[in-house]
Amino acid sequence: MPNHAAFMMVTPSRVVLAHRILHALSHTNTISMKKLITVFTTALIVISCNPNCFAQEEADLWESKGPHVRIKRNDQDGSYVVFERSPDDRRLVKTTKDQNDSVKMKATYLRNQKGFLTVGRIHDGQGVQIYRVQYGYDKETGLLVAENMYDARVKNYYPPAMRDENGQLVEMPVRRVYYFYDADGNQSKAISLVPNPGKTAQATFKKTKKPLDLFGQEKNFNTGSSTNPLKDNPFVEEKKTKK
Repeated sequence: MPNHAAFMMVTPSRVVLAHRILHALSHTNTISMKKLITVFTTALIVISCNPNCFAQEEADLWESKGPHVRIKRNDQDGSYVVFERSPDDRRLVKTTKDQNDSVKMKATYLRNQKGFLTVGRIHDGQGVQIYRVQYGYDKETGLLVAENMYDARVKNYYPPAMRDENGQLVEMPVRRVYYFYDADGNQSKAISLVPNPGKTAQATFKKTKKPLDLFGQEKNFNTGSSTNPLKDNPFVEEKKTKK
């Protein structure tokens, strides 16, 4: 799992934050010599899935199945999402099933003692891990500001010329999401950066020598398709209503 200081050090100011994000990308991201079109296409297919994977309508209600299980159903196609948490609230599991109770996707998230997300693991319907996710927080505000998604099946790297401080190749996420907040700490915007399709890292890098040129902003990005289990956490919403 990559461990880049720049990924964790992000200022809450939206203007300064944007500049630091671009700076961090130019120093920390990595990509393979393989064609990015395959990675990009696969990432979008599985990440986006469809609106019923992890981005259910807010109007839908969660059903309580005991203290640690909630279920949300989609009346249109019969699919549903099962949201489970461990008694200590440090392990969250989101499972999407179809109308026949077959698993379509399963995501497991771990949190540390302070409640911060540390890692996410996403499996397909056959139980094969396809992605892992790393989370970054603002050191001053404690707000979640970034999430990096990596291909769990094939590691992708920048060209060999780009290495970390130990001389090792640096892995590149197939998707990187950044969250922005207003002065009151409310999320105001989120953007997603993905590899440019149809190009090889080697060809692009030879022309520009700028890592950021290997990425582009994902069009029509929906925060509901991000890998942030806190976006629609029924247990958190229940706590808010009780206050």
